[in-house]
Amino acid sequence: MKAALQIAEFIMAAKPPAGARQRAATALCDTIGVILAGAPEAAANIIRRTVVRESRGSCRVLGTTERASAADAALANGVAAHAHDYDDMCFVSMAHPSCALIPSSLAAGEITGASGSAVLDAYIAGFEVECRLGLVMNPRHYHERGWHCTSSIGTLGAAAAASRLLGLDAPSTVHALGIAASLACGLKENMGSMVKPLHAGVAARNGMMAARLAKEGFTASEHSLDGPQGYLAAMDSQKPPSALAEATADLGSRWEILDTGVTVKLYPSCAATHPPLDALLGLKRRHNLTADDITAIDVEADSMTPRLLIHPRPSTPLEAKFSMPFCAAAATVFGHPTLETFDIEKIGDPRIQKLLPLVTLQANPEFDAAAHLSQAKVTVRLKDGRTVHERADGARGYPGRLTDDELNTKFLACAERSFTRTAALQALEVLRTIETRTDITDLTRLCSKVPE
Repeated sequence: MKAALQIAEFIMAAKPPAGARQRAATALCDTIGVILAGAPEAAANIIRRTVVRESRGSCRVLGTTERASAADAALANGVAAHAHDYDDMCFVSMAHPSCALIPSSLAAGEITGASGSAVLDAYIAGFEVECRLGLVMNPRHYHERGWHCTSSIGTLGAAAAASRLLGLDAPSTVHALGIAASLACGLKENMGSMVKPLHAGVAARNGMMAARLAKEGFTASEHSLDGPQGYLAAMDSQKPPSALAEATADLGSRWEILDTGVTVKLYPSCAATHPPLDALLGLKRRHNLTADDITAIDVEADSMTPRLLIHPRPSTPLEAKFSMPFCAAAATVFGHPTLETFDIEKIGDPRIQKLLPLVTLQANPEFDAAAHLSQAKVTVRLKDGRTVHERADGARGYPGRLTDDELNTKFLACAERSFTRTAALQALEVLRTIETRTDITDLTRLCSKVPE
């Protein structure tokens, strides 16, 4: 069987196990929260002013009173989801999966009247497709060639999820994936700018559009993915295009969402900062450290981390999220980083500015053998002559480490950027029972309320 058809048949027929749905429900809850946190941000506001106001449709732009076409609602919600870089990660696809998958699934679910369970199944189908592409394409695609997988791979995941909810047959789904393959892009050079959240929104929109076009009979090459000049070849994947068939052979029998899982962020910054932040915050608690005690903070991580944390002296909140010196300094001064930690006035705080030059980041080749962005060592040198250090293996929020209380706390803090606490609690109650909801609009209606 051709690889594209095998993928398409999985998308339409997959029957995820209960554990996979539980993880998808966690991703949905987390992502709705970060959409509501991101809705008031500048990038999301610009999208609404320039795109949504010219759109016509019934799909909700969360955190607002506005509605738009399915594609434009997916765009707006995708940008909001990634606006704070607080959305989840997958270390197989090397993408932020949910910021494109959830907006695409919600839009498709709204126009089809899908149940909560159907939306979760569509999410899982898209997630698994992204992971199989990641197995073939990474690490070269992301690590060396500079593609931002959230968009370059996420577009196809979004198309897969939307295709399932729209009820495409397998041949039409092949065309949807082919269309999406020609719409996929996203350059890592734009990390730390508004274009990074735009990648998520465009992936959601283009995936949605690809599925709707295919449903109406729009066609693409059946070899769009693995042809000699197709998606994998053009994007210079790690393995040859022929490897796609092998990577997809276990679709439906092995579930990456269970094996690797979805990594929920507990800090609103690049995932590469999280293991070092865990280690530094641990040292701060145990040794009662203050900024005045410190002469140096040395961070060691894998070789990918310095390629991501490219702003040693940030001047904007978006740059600060990709700055190890800022994140380390902020954790030292303010404690656990929150959304407010990255407000512009915090960047200019004299205590932060004093600490920035004391933070170093270097690659440790020893950490490259482990999963990407999971290993870190932090060494803090103190004015009294002591040196303390801690090593992190993974971060809080990684699969199996996230508690219900942590998820609920994060959701409410995010949702209250758009809603009252009462409205946020109502939305959380629906999210916690999403698999039993017969219509996804039960959720989107609550999440489009704006308090008086």
